[in-house]
Parts: sequence; C-alpha cells; structure tokens
Amino acid sequence: MSPPKREPRYGNRPGHQIFRWVIRHLGMGPAYKVLVPVIGYYVLFRPSAVRAAAPYIRRRFPRKGCFQRLWQIYRHYYQFGACLVDQAAAGILGPESLRIEFPDAEDLSRIAREGRGLVFITSHVGIWQRAISVLGFMKRTVYLHLRQDPSSESMGLAEFGDDGPRVISPDGFLGGIPELSSALAHGNIVAIMGDRGFGSATCEKAAFLGEDASFPLLPYHLALSTKSDLAVLLTSRTGPMRFRLRAVTIRMTDDWLAMDKDAARSLLLRRYVGLLEDHIGEHPYMWFNFFDFWAD
Repeated sequence: MSPPKREPRYGNRPGHQIFRWVIRHLGMGPAYKVLVPVIGYYVLFRPSAVRAAAPYIRRRFPRKGCFQRLWQIYRHYYQFGACLVDQAAAGILGPESLRIEFPDAEDLSRIAREGRGLVFITSHVGIWQRAISVLGFMKRTVYLHLRQDPSSESMGLAEFGDDGPRVISPDGFLGGIPELSSALAHGNIVAIMGDRGFGSATCEKAAFLGEDASFPLLPYHLALSTKSDLAVLLTSRTGPMRFRLRAVTIRMTDDWLAMDKDAARSLLLRRYVGLLEDHIGEHPYMWFNFFDFWAD
C-alpha cells in the first residue's frame, strides 16, 4: 500500500508560540477564545482545510446542506484545536493540570501483572498522545510506533518527559517490527495507530461509516505472533482540560491463537473498526484523521 497523501499542515511555529504565551500568561479561557477567529479563518478562507475534513463529515453527517456541513466542519476543527490547546497546556502547566478519568485502569493493571505483552491500538481521537503518557501505572515500558512530526514539538505535544514512551519509527528497519516484537516478547507495551498505516504497511479493507476503508493489520499481526493481549484505547474530551479514557481489552486466548491467522486478523480488525465507529457515533467531532481515508 502506498502511503496516503499527507494531510495539509496548518499553523506554524510563531502561531504555536502565541498560544503558548496566552496559556502561560492569560490562562485557558482566553486561549479557547483565541481559537474562535483562528478556526473561522481556516474554515472560511482556506479551502484546503474544508477539503481535508469533508470526507469524514460527509459520511458521518449524510444528507446535510452546504451551510450545515460548513458549521459541522467548524465544530470539528474547534474540537481539534481545543484538544491541541489542552495538550500544550499539560506540557506547560504540568500533567497534573489535565484531569483524566480512566475507569479501566485497574483491569489493565491486573492484566499487566500477568507479565504478557500488551498491544494498545490507538486512534486519532481526543488526546491520544497524552493518553499514552499516563500508562506508567502499569509498570511496563511503553513503546510507541510513531512517525514524529516536528510541528507537534513546537506546540508542546511531544513533551512526554523522561519516563514517557520509547518511540520506534515506522521508517526504521522492517518498519520497526523486530523491535516491537522483541518488546512484546519481554512483556512490555506497544502502542500502534489502528486508523493509519505508515509507509508500506500491510492493510485490509473494512466497512467504516458505510464505505470500505483501508486499515493497517500490524497491531493484530503482532498480537497473534507474540501471543499478546490487545486493548483498544479511545479518548473523549468531556470539558476544558478534562478527558475520559476507555480501554476495551481483547484477551489473546487459545481460541484466537488456534484460528487461521488471516481469519483471526480480519476478525480482530473488524472488532476494532466497530469500536471506533461506536465511539465516534457518541463523539462525532473527536476523530482527527484529516484526509480522504476512504480513497484508494
């Protein structure tokens, strides 16, 4: 699979620095207010921004008129901007400033104590990067399969700290798979995007919001090959600096391991896609994959 067309990049280092200054000196309320005209500018005067959001909004909200759809795109980008501001603020004000509710934490701790590897399937929902940084309570090293974006660093989104995850680039040897497999074999945690394949990642089509889209198979391949459990991690913004995390666990039982590997991968993929659809059904402006995910 060839990589998807890179989504347009908005904002720049000076703009990010302005938001950081507002957060430091004026507080969160003014930072959210600054978002209003900024998002309005992009939606009204940057057609590329509308094109980037339209494939998802059109499928999530079918049968809507032009002006209704434009308003939905505005709300979509505003939630995206609010999540970025919240993540940046956590890096500036300290992680304790971010209130994260995680009702599944105890179940995950119990699974981690068993010593098996655990594959976290993350998605472009909410503050997924910051969510990864709160997994320290599991007392396992976290490896994050991610292509780092320099523009994120200027906004403060890559400030994981010394005890944060170890990043393995998909541009490394064999896409980083040997390192990921080794980490799981030693009982550690690997976090992989479930809704974005990198480079030449092997993908499979699955019905998503009424149309087939390509999803990477790497998380399921790793879980099956290393006999590691799976956990689908989903986040939602519940208010200013407030988020809720969900972790839906799929134990890698003998039933899964005895299946034909291709069939098992397909079933696990469809389970993930169903959970993602349910999540964005409840939080429609919280999925931030800004390109035509359904295009070949």
